[in-house]
Amino acid sequence: MDPTDIDPDPDRSDDDMTASLSELPVEEIPPADVDNLVEDDAYTSVGSLGNDPEAEVAVATDLEQELLSALMWAPPAIARAVAAQLDTKHFWVPQHARIFAAIVTVVATNAAPSPALVNAQLLATGGQGEFSTRSAQQTMLTLVAPTHRPVAVAGQVPYLAIAVIDGWYRRGYTALLTAMDQRRQEAPIEELSGHWAQLTRYQQRAESEWLTRRQALTEVE
Repeated sequence: MDPTDIDPDPDRSDDDMTASLSELPVEEIPPADVDNLVEDDAYTSVGSLGNDPEAEVAVATDLEQELLSALMWAPPAIARAVAAQLDTKHFWVPQHARIFAAIVTVVATNAAPSPALVNAQLLATGGQGEFSTRSAQQTMLTLVAPTHRPVAVAGQVPYLAIAVIDGWYRRGYTALLTAMDQRRQEAPIEELSGHWAQLTRYQQRAESEWLTRRQALTEVE
């Protein structure tokens, strides 16, 4: 699947670190705008792409699709345990984040997150209307009936989740480095150490979250 064919939600959230894929070709995706970054979780959101955005988007899209597909066929206990360690911000593709949110809602009822229940949850919450019924159906079809690979077995689900979180963590570093480079060029020299200290706090918070969630996923059985 070409990720630029996806019709992502143009309004991720107020604390986005980067522009939505929207209609832009991959090579035209702008870097993170430091002036739009806010306190709290700004630097621990979805992150920014590096020097090869097309490859990064392809890898992230493939991993997210395989994880979501596996979650919808996984035993309820594994689906709940894995979903508990993930957040919508860990997904690069907005449709995938919304589908994951629907999976979380379904597993919270102690039901197995079957494709039918997830699709019903998307419809019940307006998810299909937000990125079009056609787009939602195409995305769900890709997830539940992949043409280029089998659905991952249950034992692979935690490792797919780890790979998704690793991608989020790496994109966060890209955003931090981009932000500091902008500050280096634009901020008064006496403010540089303060900006560095602030970015270091963001990095430490992201690292703590990454380590905690990653460790929990390694313990899922």
